[in-house]
Amino acid sequence: MMQESGSLSTARTNITERNRKTSFVVADSGGFQIQQGTLGPWRYTHTVLQSLRWQEEHGDFVMALDFPTGGIATGKMAAHIHRLIHVDGENLEAMSRANGLSVAFNGCLRQTYINTETMLIHRQPERGFLVVLQGTSEPESREWYRVHQPLIDAAEGIAFAGTSNISYRLMLRRLVDMRDDGTLARIKHIHVLGRGTLASACVLTTIQRCIRASINPDLQITFDTATPFQEANERYSLLAYYVADNKSLSIEYNRPSDAELSEFRHHSELTFAINDWCHARAQAEAHRLIKDAQGSYPAMHGRATPNAGISIIGQHLAVNDIAVVRHDRQDPDPRNFIVKPDSKTSLLMCAHNVDAATRALEQVTANWLSDDGETRNNFPVDLLVIRSLIEIIFAPNRVLGLMDELNEQPPLEVDYPTAEFPSPIASVSPYKAHDFIEQNRQRLDALVL
Repeated sequence: MMQESGSLSTARTNITERNRKTSFVVADSGGFQIQQGTLGPWRYTHTVLQSLRWQEEHGDFVMALDFPTGGIATGKMAAHIHRLIHVDGENLEAMSRANGLSVAFNGCLRQTYINTETMLIHRQPERGFLVVLQGTSEPESREWYRVHQPLIDAAEGIAFAGTSNISYRLMLRRLVDMRDDGTLARIKHIHVLGRGTLASACVLTTIQRCIRASINPDLQITFDTATPFQEANERYSLLAYYVADNKSLSIEYNRPSDAELSEFRHHSELTFAINDWCHARAQAEAHRLIKDAQGSYPAMHGRATPNAGISIIGQHLAVNDIAVVRHDRQDPDPRNFIVKPDSKTSLLMCAHNVDAATRALEQVTANWLSDDGETRNNFPVDLLVIRSLIEIIFAPNRVLGLMDELNEQPPLEVDYPTAEFPSPIASVSPYKAHDFIEQNRQRLDALVL
């Protein structure tokens, strides 16, 4: 890995030694950490090429070393802006006047462009390359794409970051731009950084299927998430269960020491196999009572029992096999304790979380794509509406771009209530995808990726 000193580790791991014919890895550049100074001092081209070589060693697709716009709020971008202006001679003020966006944003834009250009020149051709798209608003996202479009032409794909990786609206706007300038028909890969929710899996699956059907049959969309690792290592939590129905989509992590069980069951549950413990947590949620002015009622009233988090190691290991019980020294009550992984077992807790999350994502997306209408539409209505919007925007007979006539479009057939279903405005001709996205802004912003 890249180390804080800025040097590269030479350790051989299951990633470096993997069979590339049977596995696939998208590498991350570490751009945010480099921007923040946590991966060694900034050393211009040396740092950029160091990131490139590390990614090429580990990944099948490598990513541009971006300076994300999120670094502006942390204050760490200020030193880089000073360097760009006063040392490197970049006229960020002129860029700001020309595009109407902040000097700080243009600093991120310019440094990322320089890094990306350098990496494209020196990259190994057998690795795919992804140009990173940033931006916290439509003007920023549009400008970032405009500037980087020539570099995308020399790459194999893109990666959505900034706000574009959580906003359906910004992502769809850029995808429409890429459709209409021909980029979407050519690239091979789109990666979405830091999005691993059940809803994002459904939406990105729909986008991929629509693009494959009408524009690019070879396009692959992937996404990543650090949540299973963070929940294990930072919050000592196991993926206990997930909920997927027409009310909500959510993955729930529980700390074993926080389980609301009786005095006698509390300790005995630590001896359960992890999968059995997860079943117990799902059942506990199904019977959890909510009390209000009207009385008490089950939290999952009228809904199916949540789905337990299941993993391979969860079949064989108990909760107390992967964690250590530590009593609270400040509390004399022996029933008060915490359950934490130790240095030898934290990876096992991570392994359960990753496996259980992957299984949950696979099951939910299988339901999302089911041939059975009742199963396919047993999702929150906001998500169903977004699915329909995507299908309208990327309908096969709109592949030529923005000039399709609405009166030539066949009626969209759906098998669920359409009371809230949006449609293009019939009087608007020719059809304009950006206008349609804006007309449905509230619906697209109802959920985040």
